[in-house]
Amino acid sequence: MDSRGGKPTGTGLRRGRAPLRYVVVLLVAVMLVLTGCTDGGPNDDSPTTETESAPGKAGEGPFFGECGGVTTDDVARVTKVAGLTNTVNNPSVCEWVTSQDQLGPQFSFNWYRGSPIGRERATIQLSRDSVEDITIDGHSGFMGSSTGICEIGIAFGADFFEWSISYGLPEDGQSTPSDDDICAAAKTLSAQSIENAS
Repeated sequence: MDSRGGKPTGTGLRRGRAPLRYVVVLLVAVMLVLTGCTDGGPNDDSPTTETESAPGKAGEGPFFGECGGVTTDDVARVTKVAGLTNTVNNPSVCEWVTSQDQLGPQFSFNWYRGSPIGRERATIQLSRDSVEDITIDGHSGFMGSSTGICEIGIAFGADFFEWSISYGLPEDGQSTPSDDDICAAAKTLSAQSIENAS
C-alpha cells in the first residue's frame, strides 16, 4: 500500500504496460505470419531463368525512325484531319494536334525500349471501355478503345510502340468519326510504322 492507503504501489503501472505488451506480441505474430506466407512465387525477388519470362534485351527490336516512320502528311491523310502541327518530336515520342488548347484531335506515336507491354496494357484496361488482342503484319499486341479514342500497342521482344488516336471534343459543325473508323486509322498507322521499320 502506498502512504495514502490506496492500492499497492506499482499496480497502476503494470496495468498501463499490459496492453502495450499485448500489442507488441500481436504485431510480432502478424509479422511472422506475413513473412511466412511467401511461397517463392512470381512476386518474390528471386532471380528468374532466361526461359521463364525474359522477352529479350531492350533495343533488340527494329528501329522505327522519326515519328514511327510517318510524316505529318501521312497522319493527316489517314485520320482525315487537316491543319495538324507536329508539336512533340524526339527519338521516342511524336505528337500532332490541331490547336494549342489540346481539346481537339491529338495523335501520338510512342516508342518504348525495354519496357513491358503488359504493364501498358494493364493501364489501358483501367482507362478504356474495351481492350482486345490484335495482330498486325504478324506482330502481336493489344488495342484499347473508348468513345473518340483508340490506342494500339505492338510488341517486338522487350520493346513496343503505341499509337494513340484521339479526336477530342468535336469542333463547331464537325462530328467525331465512329469508333471503328478511329481504330481503323490506328491500325493503318501501326501497319505503316511496322512496314517502315528497319
